Amino acid sequence: MNFHFLFEQSGTFKSVFKEFGHNCYDYDILNEHGQTDFVVDFFKEIETEYDNIVDNKGVKTIFTDMTKENDFIIAFFPCTHFCDANSLQYRLLIGGKKRELDKVAVERLIKRNRDRARFFEIYLKFCFVCKERGIRTIIDNPASGGGNNYLEVFSPIDIAFRERNRALFGDDFKKPTNYFAINFDMSENFQMFSDNNVFTKNIYDIQSKSVSTGGRSIITKTYAKNFYLRFIGKEIKGAK
Repeated sequence: MNFHFLFEQSGTFKSVFKEFGHNCYDYDILNEHGQTDFVVDFFKEIETEYDNIVDNKGVKTIFTDMTKENDFIIAFFPCTHFCDANSLQYRLLIGGKKRELDKVAVERLIKRNRDRARFFEIYLKFCFVCKERGIRTIIDNPASGGGNNYLEVFSPIDIAFRERNRALFGDDFKKPTNYFAINFDMSENFQMFSDNNVFTKNIYDIQSKSVSTGGRSIITKTYAKNFYLRFIGKEIKGAK
């Protein structure tokens, strides 16, 4: 099986899934860790493939050679404009509790709203491409703690699984995570795990990354391995 890790450059999932005998590739616009196999503008790739499908075009993209039989996508879609913290940013842009409505505040709000609309447009096109191509896909994005998560409310793809505490499976963060699945039944394979990480970090203490990774924290190899065992291995023919 070919696994394609999109918006990902750490090599963590890639290295773990390779241990289970799969071909694995990281795709990102950056290569800060020296692990990105394909340095691409993924927003452009998604839009081009969307046009290929809708307008019956034949422009080559990274999706061109993927098949529903041999390929699987796991996408760490940028979360900057979808997470709970984004609502706080809107409040800060208008002066917090003061709610000032001056020219500066209005222009800042308009820009941020346009940016979120742009990201959501790409998200929708990406979901459409994966569905139409029949490619099994899992999309990782933060879960909401207060009902303000944009994708939880507006995504046309239902949440397939909500990870309430990643630290239970060896991650450095308790950070709750939503997984949206396309062409794939994301049912958990119940097993006994003893990888609970009690020495967790605070997500707010981590310096925000570039927009390509949406400021997300790098997931540990232990969590990636448990993720494979819980959701992937039993569903992939020939997997170890």
